Amino acid sequence: MRFIRNLLLTIICIAAIGAAVLFGYFRFRGNRETKLLSKGLSLMEQGNYRLARDQFAEAQQYEDQITRYFSDDSMEEDLYKYTAICDFRLGEIDAAASIYDRLLRIHPRDPSLMVSRATVYAAQGQMEEAVELFDTAIAIDPTNYSRVYTAAMTLREYGNNDTGLKYFENLLAEHDEEIDDLTRGQALCFLGRYKEASAILDSVENPDMQTCFLLACCKEYTGEHKEALELIADYSEEISSSPEMLNLKGTALCGLGKYKEALACFEQALPLSQGGTALQRSILFNRIAAVENLRDFKRAKELAAEYSDKYPNDERMNRENQFLQSR
Repeated sequence: MRFIRNLLLTIICIAAIGAAVLFGYFRFRGNRETKLLSKGLSLMEQGNYRLARDQFAEAQQYEDQITRYFSDDSMEEDLYKYTAICDFRLGEIDAAASIYDRLLRIHPRDPSLMVSRATVYAAQGQMEEAVELFDTAIAIDPTNYSRVYTAAMTLREYGNNDTGLKYFENLLAEHDEEIDDLTRGQALCFLGRYKEASAILDSVENPDMQTCFLLACCKEYTGEHKEALELIADYSEEISSSPEMLNLKGTALCGLGKYKEALACFEQALPLSQGGTALQRSILFNRIAAVENLRDFKRAKELAAEYSDKYPNDERMNRENQFLQSR
């Protein structure tokens, strides 16, 4: 009996030691996964989507092997979502679409996933599908005004400005008493009512970066270049990884005659911008204007020719080309 009891105690001790070692191993793997996720998110904030995606892919290996079998708060879906964002920003649109389709099969009524998939549809040129999915996402929660803003901005970026205008016209008509100043400012700015938007956004107390950026856009559209730059002066780190903010800063600098600094902004913004969007088109056009004002007409002609090949029906550039031929 004593032998059997000692044998059982030995087996229990060995099992306990093994369990402790195994738990420590799993914990190490889980910590490693969390670190990879955090590093990937940091790289995304810096605009380094390729390296960020590599971090998520490595974290996914740990997720597949360990976490989803031993944890109730699996990171698997988050890793997929972040990977899809990276794919999209890297121009690998079909890869992003595949991930969102898979996630929507699991969560068919998730409006956030719908918005993401609709954005990808727009980038793929499937505008009808994009609008349908945006409409569905907005209908699920009509009071989620940021979703309306995202839908309108996305559709405009990919050439469907009319639907975006309708979204904001309906928003002001149906929810004017409920929306906050930022949302109202966004709507008015999108509708081209910049002075009204500026007056409302100016009244916001302790404005965050998004509010400052939107107000800076309004100031720039109304020719207040210095004021626009002052509003975004405290966000140099954020500006460096945002093509929208770099483009705004560049146009404001052009307005002040600082063309060399402006050109640096446009050059920095281009690789960060999504191909085929209104934003990238704006950056390309503004870059030509900066080069022309630096009196480098040879380079301006080359860039204008490239632009015209890409956007042959742009009347502004056709007029610009006529001017450049006389230089």
